[in-house]
Amino acid sequence: MADRMELGNDKYLELFKKNLNQDEKYMNLAASVNDSYTLVLQAEPDKGVGENMVVGFEIKEGRMTDIWTGERETSFILSAPYRVWVDILLGKISANRAFITRKLKIKGNMPRLLKTAKATDRLVEILREMPTEFHGEYSVYSFG
Repeated sequence: MADRMELGNDKYLELFKKNLNQDEKYMNLAASVNDSYTLVLQAEPDKGVGENMVVGFEIKEGRMTDIWTGERETSFILSAPYRVWVDILLGKISANRAFITRKLKIKGNMPRLLKTAKATDRLVEILREMPTEFHGEYSVYSFG
C-alpha cells in the first residue's frame, strides 16, 4: 500500500512524534516521565534485515521532545531481534511482557521503567495506528 511508511525512517519517526504529542491519554499516563530511550532493532540477515536499526527518543512530562536515528546516551536501552519488535507492533506480545520474558533486553533502571507500563502500552497503541512497512521477510506483516 502506497501510504505505508518504512518502520524507522524519518517520515515515520516524525509522524510518530506528532501523533504521540497529540494524544491526551498518553500525555496523562506519562506526565511524570523524564527519560530518554534507545531502541535497538537487531539485524536478522537470514530474514532480509541486514543491519541493526537504532532509534531514540526523549520524553519530558508526557511529551516527546526529540526523536532521532543512531546512538546517543540515554536513560534506557531496549534491544531485541527485529522479529520481537514486529511481534510487539502486531500485538502478538506486549512490550511489557517482552521485558518480563527477556525477549526484550533492557539496560537501565528496570523498576522505574516498569512504573511506566501503562504509558508504554499506550505508546505502542499509537504506533499500531500508523501504516507501517516492515523490512525483509517481515514485509508480509505490514499493515495500514
